Amino acid sequence: MADSLHRLNSSSSDPNFKLSCDILLSKAVRHDQSSIDSILAHDNPEEPTIVLPDGQTYFWYLAIGSMNNPVSLHLRDLHPIISYPARCLKHRIVFRAPGGMADLEPLEEAEFDGVVHLLNEEQMTRLDKMEMVYKRIRVPVIDYQNKSHVVYAYKMDITQAPEGLPTERYLDIIVKGCEHYGVRPDYINRLRQEQPVIPRKQPHMYQSFPDLPSDVYYTQEELARHNGNDPELPLWICVNGKVLEYAGLPSSEDPDHESQKRFHSFVQPQFGGREIDYGLSKALYEPYYKVPLHEND
Repeated sequence: MADSLHRLNSSSSDPNFKLSCDILLSKAVRHDQSSIDSILAHDNPEEPTIVLPDGQTYFWYLAIGSMNNPVSLHLRDLHPIISYPARCLKHRIVFRAPGGMADLEPLEEAEFDGVVHLLNEEQMTRLDKMEMVYKRIRVPVIDYQNKSHVVYAYKMDITQAPEGLPTERYLDIIVKGCEHYGVRPDYINRLRQEQPVIPRKQPHMYQSFPDLPSDVYYTQEELARHNGNDPELPLWICVNGKVLEYAGLPSSEDPDHESQKRFHSFVQPQFGGREIDYGLSKALYEPYYKVPLHEND
């Protein structure tokens, strides 16, 4: 029987991804080579960090998912000092249900490709907070000049999470990032041709909220009070002019309890009591569209 699973179609998003990259790269502040050399002079390939004599610390980080894409990095205000493609040894890449997010799994004979970034301490600290369902671990990599290094990567901190399919949007982000940073074409082609995906939804398939009352309005002040800090008030967020109220966590026996608890701990301080359209469009970047540059874009 023929394989009926959907595969990535990345060509339809190529023009707007290129446009987004051109816009962002024209605004990027590049590190001068002398500053980079002064940092790398203290590099030890056996360690995932570089500590300078004055105490400044830098981190080697292997991106395996959306963080290997320059647009995703920019939208999270992450600006690597240098980046290069590499092979991660003794691990394989997997995608975990329910969201199909990338994870790595130890496997002695396996390897996969990703992008290594060098980040400063402030950016790595923020990245730790963003990667809320992951823990940071050490992994061995080899670059395309056969130089080895120990780097940090993020592994999901969820036990027994089953494998699932990534969305077409998510795999497109990964593939375009790999192409941008020069990952081997045979690895990219394997992702594009062999990895099944959940197809992109067309606009008419998006979830909508019908039958909204036409005479109920809330002020910005009312929205702001429902930021989740007052236990007497429910948590609200605003999407496209619609106020959504948080329904609460499922019971502790529910298999989704812990993941939803972590999600709430991320959403509440970042988006509680606010309009989240701009933040949501950055977090859920879609290469099919031009990158949003400001809140009115």
